[in-house]
Amino acid sequence: MTDRAIFNRRYTSFTPGGQQVWLVNGTSVTTSASTTQTFTAGATLLQGAPVYVSGTYALPASAASGIAAVNYNVIGFATESVSSGSGVAVVLDDTAIVGSANLVGETQLTPGQYYYLAKYTGQITQYATASGTITASGGYGALVNVGLALSTTELQVEIEPPVTLTA
Repeated sequence: MTDRAIFNRRYTSFTPGGQQVWLVNGTSVTTSASTTQTFTAGATLLQGAPVYVSGTYALPASAASGIAAVNYNVIGFATESVSSGSGVAVVLDDTAIVGSANLVGETQLTPGQYYYLAKYTGQITQYATASGTITASGGYGALVNVGLALSTTELQVEIEPPVTLTA
């Protein structure tokens, strides 16, 4: 596996004496770097929905203005559609499958484009789309880069910290 970034920490892989280990920010050692984590769905989630976590619950994230800032703190994407109360695996750092139900202003991802958390719950968007540009005056409370489209359905998850927008 190549070097990875999870929760803004760099994991560097190397294999001394035949055992693969990971350096966390170059200082600590862990024997595996998991790219998914299982949570309890706190609401109905669609496959590919960006989520944040509250306690042990995964909830659909949103960058809308006027809501609690915790909603902006995306940690990953749901790997499957589930109902509230079910277990759901969340892709933290790897490739997530994202469908049209999770996109604003388009029916599929545009390869090579960066995507951001949308103001609509559980959806992502390009910086500028037919529905508008991400700005504070456009109903957004935060700008959150969530990844790069690798294909029309695959998103390389690379979540950055939210940037709070003010008018």
